[in-house]
Amino acid sequence: MFEIDQWAFSGIDGQISLHKWQKTIDLITGLFSAPSGYIVQATSKGYRVVIRNNEGGSNFETNPILPPQTPLFCKYVAENNNTLYVNNASNNDAWNTLPEVVEDGVESYLGLPIHWPEGEVFGTLCLKDTKKTTYTNEYFELIEQLRDLIEDDLALIYSYEQMREIAMLDALTNIYNRRALSLLAQQKLNLALRLGFDVCCLFIDINDFKKLNDTFGHEVGDKALIILADTLKTHLRDADIVGRIGGDEFVVVMQVSDKSKIGYILDKISTEYSKALLKEDVCDLSLSIGYSFTDKQRQSFEKLLNDADQAMYKNKQAYKLAKKAQL
Repeated sequence: MFEIDQWAFSGIDGQISLHKWQKTIDLITGLFSAPSGYIVQATSKGYRVVIRNNEGGSNFETNPILPPQTPLFCKYVAENNNTLYVNNASNNDAWNTLPEVVEDGVESYLGLPIHWPEGEVFGTLCLKDTKKTTYTNEYFELIEQLRDLIEDDLALIYSYEQMREIAMLDALTNIYNRRALSLLAQQKLNLALRLGFDVCCLFIDINDFKKLNDTFGHEVGDKALIILADTLKTHLRDADIVGRIGGDEFVVVMQVSDKSKIGYILDKISTEYSKALLKEDVCDLSLSIGYSFTDKQRQSFEKLLNDADQAMYKNKQAYKLAKKAQL
């Protein structure tokens, strides 16, 4: 899901037009006659200036990343989720040792928290001045209104990301659906052809899944599907593409450096799935898994998927024959 603790923007290539935010900061600093204004994002990784208007009064560069332990005015605002106004910092014992005051010559600071739509702090909107200030209530009302415009943009970003994730994720298992899987897998295949690495496609099917549903009901069947999705996400790499294409059919697309290790990967998936089923008190189930590799030629994901599907089908038939022989 959408991670609010990640950097939301990277310079000019952000998720919205930062030109609008730049105009907002320019307007605020002009109306307040302040030499410096900033929008700063705060995450667990630290503090990052997203937008600035700096005519003087601060030595910050555009988009620095400052460690989370750095003593900053905006750190106080973000951590306390509160507006901070210090109008005479050098004569204020609580703030006169701050590097921004001692080294950068900041005498006045006004900062407001900026929020994501569900209330978490995104960062700060702040003004700095090298001289003492006396902002009135009208100034506070004005900057709050302009802060609201920034929060409206964050709400749009949040909503867009949520809708994009819903469109790409399987509702039950929270892994990629077929549409997203096809798109991302083809991108990986194109990259593999350009860079010369091998890609493997796994086609995974749960044995006796229909019998499980018929015997114990769809709630247990859904649980078995969710456990398989979680097993794949937990025991494969973050870069591997994991999706459900329907029913009890799952697909994994992964970069491989040693084709001989594919057997180990398949055994690992089956073993960890059995362990997870046992832990969740779901009857033991086995998997039929087929796989296919890219052949160094340009090929479609559908061709790679079909080859893995055919291999899975052969394994499924072998499983059924072995099970029938035991009766």
